[in-house]
Amino acid sequence: MVNIGLVGLGAITRAHLNAFVENELVGWVKAFDPSEEARKSAAAEFGIIKETFDSIDPLLDDDSISIIDICTPHYLHKPQALAALKAGKHVILEKPMALTVDECDEMSAAAQEAGKRIFVALCMRSFPAHIKAKELMDAGAIGRPFLGVINVYGNEMGRMHDPNSWKGDWAKAGGGAFFDTGYHAVYMLQHFFGPAKATTAMARRLLVEAENKADDVSVVALDLPGPALGSIVCTYGATGDKWTEERRIVGTDGSLFIRDDAEDGAPLMLLRKDSAEPVKVATPLFTHPYGIARTLDHFLDCIVNNKPETITIAEARAAVATCQAAYASEKQGKRIDI
Repeated sequence: MVNIGLVGLGAITRAHLNAFVENELVGWVKAFDPSEEARKSAAAEFGIIKETFDSIDPLLDDDSISIIDICTPHYLHKPQALAALKAGKHVILEKPMALTVDECDEMSAAAQEAGKRIFVALCMRSFPAHIKAKELMDAGAIGRPFLGVINVYGNEMGRMHDPNSWKGDWAKAGGGAFFDTGYHAVYMLQHFFGPAKATTAMARRLLVEAENKADDVSVVALDLPGPALGSIVCTYGATGDKWTEERRIVGTDGSLFIRDDAEDGAPLMLLRKDSAEPVKVATPLFTHPYGIARTLDHFLDCIVNNKPETITIAEARAAVATCQAAYASEKQGKRIDI
């Protein structure tokens, strides 16, 4: 059984805490957040929280804590992970791994030096429809895959319009809609096809006026192994839509169509010739927290039982590299090799 030091008590930590409550490998959680209101709210809601602090230091100094789980804005990932590794803790990180590839490499080197492990919660790797889609691809169900398309329509305009919010802030988030949410699309396409070789991207701030904010709309093309091509469209300006994500993998003998909404009743469709066949997979009512929970379950099992992980920091680093290249493509107006 392990005890966890939770860093950050924002919205995403609810999914982490629910996962820890349900996992029998977890004893208790101690948490840090600079906001007294956040600390009181989380402690009142989750009995697994043993104690809260307004500094990270008590978590790092506590020998009974073996894992630090970091759920803070992107710019804090590297310094907090390095501090945790120096304190002799394993590290679990929310995505993205860090702001840059160099930061990712610095964190990996620190983990190796400390003899500890870093895990990045690429939660969509644990979505049931994604797992089954990869199995079907590998079994040749759609022939040779040659095109991957992911479209994301979301509304984050409240925080994007707020110049004081870290969301979409170049310095604190490392980018806007594409790095924050498009990062999921990047690591999934690279999981399905392999690491992108190059990208041509348009990542624009079309709606938000705050000068410190990055893209609210992005259209990104990826040159994938196979050979194959990928397309990611991502916006935080879809104020008239509910949050929607759709993924299509096209092959020489058919296509796979993936959706997250349990209300659709068919999260995975196999399209071949004139037929559309629903593929039987588990359909979580709330897919995103389900994916987080299963990913954390996997990481905890790896730590406690010294198992190799199947969701790796190499994937997390590769996604950062592709996102960095996309922003370079927008800035330079040309194709960028990765």
